[in-house]
Amino acid sequence: MTLTKEQADEIKKQLLVQVENLPQENKEQIKQQISQFNEEQLEAFLDQNKVQVQQGAETGNTEEPKCIFCSIIENKMPSYKIAENKKAIAILEINPLTKGHVLILPLEHTTIDKLPKLSMSLAQKIAKKIKTKLKPEDIKLETSSFQGHAIINVVPLYKDIPPKKEKAKEEDLKKLQVLLETKKRSPKAISTTTKSKSLKGLQKISFRIP
Repeated sequence: MTLTKEQADEIKKQLLVQVENLPQENKEQIKQQISQFNEEQLEAFLDQNKVQVQQGAETGNTEEPKCIFCSIIENKMPSYKIAENKKAIAILEINPLTKGHVLILPLEHTTIDKLPKLSMSLAQKIAKKIKTKLKPEDIKLETSSFQGHAIINVVPLYKDIPPKKEKAKEEDLKKLQVLLETKKRSPKAISTTTKSKSLKGLQKISFRIP
């Protein structure tokens, strides 16, 4: 994709509107950075953050681009998933503030005030696992929104290491995924003496594979 100045200006307008809705402390800094992008820098930013620009944006149409998080949930974009429940999934942030920064994504495209309770339950479960495996001094849970999709940030806080957003290495993300991934429980073995009796009238169970 090669952007003209007019196309770049239009895309920057869309990005600035989206950033305005973020409850982040460094929101003004992000807005300033986007405003100063030239065409090449903007293309690099879109590519690095895997932001897909629809054809309409290139022709001046302000139609919203496809939600990044919805694409991840639909398995149309790769991610480092570590856990899930009926209402949300947990993935590693590829540009983490600290080691072990996790995003909780509700399966439905929804706003912060309508976050399902199971999203927060998953966030608390992941926070406990991070506490056990990575030994941070504290863990911060913070809601935010991008492209209208509410998320929960699970951010470990370490002593003498200030949070700083940086792109993580692929090998580090893979190691963290293995360390923090929640394994599904295997069904308990049934003894041969009671197997026929206990299976009688048992309802059929279907397992959902991620």
